[in-house]
Amino acid sequence: PEKSTTYLVHPTVEGDNHMLPMQVVKVLLKLVKDVQTDYQKAAKDWDRCEARYLVKPVKAILDGEELDNRRCGATSKNDFMDVNICLRAYEHRSARLLVEVANQIQEDIMNGNSFEVAWNSALIQMQRVSRAHSLYLLLNNFVNGIKEGRKSLLGPNEESVLNDLALLFGLYWIEKEDGEFLADGYLSAEQIKWIRSCVLTMLDKIRPNAVALVDANDFPDFLLQSTLGRYDGNVYEAILEESKKDPLNVTEPGPGYTQNLKRLIVDGVGVYSGTASRL
Repeated sequence: PEKSTTYLVHPTVEGDNHMLPMQVVKVLLKLVKDVQTDYQKAAKDWDRCEARYLVKPVKAILDGEELDNRRCGATSKNDFMDVNICLRAYEHRSARLLVEVANQIQEDIMNGNSFEVAWNSALIQMQRVSRAHSLYLLLNNFVNGIKEGRKSLLGPNEESVLNDLALLFGLYWIEKEDGEFLADGYLSAEQIKWIRSCVLTMLDKIRPNAVALVDANDFPDFLLQSTLGRYDGNVYEAILEESKKDPLNVTEPGPGYTQNLKRLIVDGVGVYSGTASRL
């Protein structure tokens, strides 16, 4: 509760979950327009933006490049044990969904609808685009952060564990949202099966380090407000101490015992008298 109300609210101080995706897509639609107008200029202008990864795949989709040239090239389960394969899949999904939104809005306007109507009709699809774009950035920043940390902060063991975690992150969200990767045939049903198998493999690989990875965040007990997640690991002792704070447990026996329960239990008022069942 403390973390949710005190910390997690900060990323959305400038809007809620409906407005923020619209603002993201509004910027990304400018990228589509720039690529349509002048690809070379767009590549140069957007090179300073984190959305630069979209320029090339958006261009390929707009030019009608054959899907066979853009499908995932993984030919075995082992190929998906490379986080770069996941990044390319995320990249393709973001570009495809973005172009679909741009085309949807344009078609609605050509059919006689106002821009406002066309925009509102695309809101659900915009949320998908924003989510896809955000997941790409998260995974890409995760991978780049590990590379940067290698120079000063991370040793070989820490780097290996974090690389495993980054790969699991990438695989997990493909498995969870596999429909968006299957929709245009970028991934096949067989490849999705490989990904599910890879997720299980990575879970087994990460499990020995799971507790250490959680502890590495160093969340204080005050922030967690949880007996199960406390730092010293004394779970059952903590649960007992917390139960003592309940007003019902302050006295022994609890309140209401003498007035209500004692006469039923001790005085025999509640003894079964043999009333016949009506069933």
